[in-house]
Amino acid sequence: MKRYLLLLFPLISFAQQPDYYEGINFKQNGKIIKEELHDLINATHHAVTYTPGVWNILDKSDLDLDSQGRVLLIYGFSDNSTIYSEQRTRDVNNKNNTGGNANGKWEREHVFPKSLANPVLDTRYPGTGTDAHNLRAVDRQINSTRSNNAYREKWPQDVTGQAKLINGGFYPGDEWTGDVARIIMYMYLHYGLETDPKLVAYNNTTTNNDGMPDMFLKWNVQDKVSEFEKVRNEIIYETQGSRNPFIDNPYLATLIWGGDKAENTWAELSANDYNYQQTLVEVFPNPTTDKVKINAKNFDYANLYDFNGRLLGIDLGTEVNLKNYPAGIYILSIHLKDGNIITKKVIKK
Repeated sequence: MKRYLLLLFPLISFAQQPDYYEGINFKQNGKIIKEELHDLINATHHAVTYTPGVWNILDKSDLDLDSQGRVLLIYGFSDNSTIYSEQRTRDVNNKNNTGGNANGKWEREHVFPKSLANPVLDTRYPGTGTDAHNLRAVDRQINSTRSNNAYREKWPQDVTGQAKLINGGFYPGDEWTGDVARIIMYMYLHYGLETDPKLVAYNNTTTNNDGMPDMFLKWNVQDKVSEFEKVRNEIIYETQGSRNPFIDNPYLATLIWGGDKAENTWAELSANDYNYQQTLVEVFPNPTTDKVKINAKNFDYANLYDFNGRLLGIDLGTEVNLKNYPAGIYILSIHLKDGNIITKKVIKK
């Protein structure tokens, strides 16, 4: 089950955009916004090696938030299934990084396939092919089925919502359409026509002037950003230096390419003819030496994660004790009674 949230910065705010985007005027023309985001990502991105760099990131970034020591498998469906390709999580240590029998193991999936890029994505050296934003944990068998087939919509009569190959096109599954769309958008924003989104869309019909297929814009609207995506974005940012803007705020895709309005999560853009509900959350003191207090209207409970993606505490109250944890950065996931989930970055000195 996906968790949905608004990511808030700094300590007292209502959906304020991260400092990473300071200096960009998001009320400009969409083409200019795209160009400035491209320049920002290029300037902040630090390429990592495919091995061991990407493995080291995914071991942390792709941990399932609802279980201990298991990665969340893109295109997965249910752990109740005995069929490997349908399973949703896998033991983080059960990876296919040594060759041999790969049944039941997880590996790295290029969401924008290597062979469909022009030129193809190269994993021999740090660069386009080793960008962790484009790589997700995946089951070996479903990855073989997916291969380099373009993404497509599911059949209307399909009520399962599972990932499957349909007439030479691959439907990623109901849970993963938004994840796929936001990754494809990031790759196009960062690398341009080398990762042209029309190359990975079974139906590449587009009604905008920049070639972003309508299907991906629709998926970005329909499948909202999950808590997993948000936490993953933070962990990759700490290592690679770059962020996926469409995870931080899906509405940026609307500003750039148009289409139906995606969810806007930033107060700064709330005046752009968009319905917006303010949510006030306070976490203090921050930084802290021992504990923090949460002040939030309609507070329900909080979960605590470290920056390795590991769950440290669940169902916590408004006072969270960090005294017994080492100095570092932690993530508080604050659940409100109205269903909203808000994350806060906490620094323990």
